[in-house]
Amino acid sequence: MMTISIPDTLTIDNSINYIVSIRLDSDGLSFSGYSPSVGRSFFYRETKFNSDQNIESALKEFFFAHDFLTWMYKHINIIYVSPLYTLVPEELYDEKRKEELLNFPFSTPQKRCMHNKLKGKKSEEVLFGMDNEVFEFCSRSFIKPTFINHITPLLSYWKKESLSSPQRNMYVVLHDKMIDIIGVEQGKLLFVNSFSVEQRNEILYYVLYAWKQIGFNQDKDQLFLFGEPNLCNTLTKVFEIYIKYIHSVEIPSEAFLLGNEVAHAPMDLIALSVCEL
Repeated sequence: MMTISIPDTLTIDNSINYIVSIRLDSDGLSFSGYSPSVGRSFFYRETKFNSDQNIESALKEFFFAHDFLTWMYKHINIIYVSPLYTLVPEELYDEKRKEELLNFPFSTPQKRCMHNKLKGKKSEEVLFGMDNEVFEFCSRSFIKPTFINHITPLLSYWKKESLSSPQRNMYVVLHDKMIDIIGVEQGKLLFVNSFSVEQRNEILYYVLYAWKQIGFNQDKDQLFLFGEPNLCNTLTKVFEIYIKYIHSVEIPSEAFLLGNEVAHAPMDLIALSVCEL
């Protein structure tokens, strides 16, 4: 794993003013942060794991190689990128049964059951599985970290955004080997799922299947794509055969007030920076 550097503006003397996030993916991690009281202070750094490393060993190596991770911060988020999540309506959620509720949709029990609460009139709980060793290491190494599944800030942000949209919207976030599909209408979640993908045709299949399954109108409703620009352009040309309104997800203008480096961050991290969970 490569080492990373942080901006000169972040020091051990002012770190207590910074909100930082460590984002854990299957093949790498990122470290980012900003000071709410200092405009354009946002920074984003990422590194890839060695091919023979798992998340736990790579995270430990990263932690012990970077002294700045031991500094005191205003708040620390641990963003866990994983499709092993499920949504439970607030009225059906039971803290004592959360493991049972999470394990129901999956063939293998999850090691550690975590949850995030979505805000709104009709709220949901995001239950997600997390590697127990990663959880234990982060809990020991950082002061009161907040654990967040990557889907949570996306849902919070797009639920809020859809309140002002007369159309129903589908958002597709393209990861390296996974896609997130979120369908919303006036603040109501219609479809939420993440799929492992290896080829472009799999992306097309899952998106069009979800579009049909929730009954979206190909002449009225909108499809938004976020991901690597060349892949988004290629997919758009194919989707245009089936769907009239296709757009790229625009980074919210308020995010750029944090700093230009926000444009290089994943969408879940951008959403987290502009919405309160």
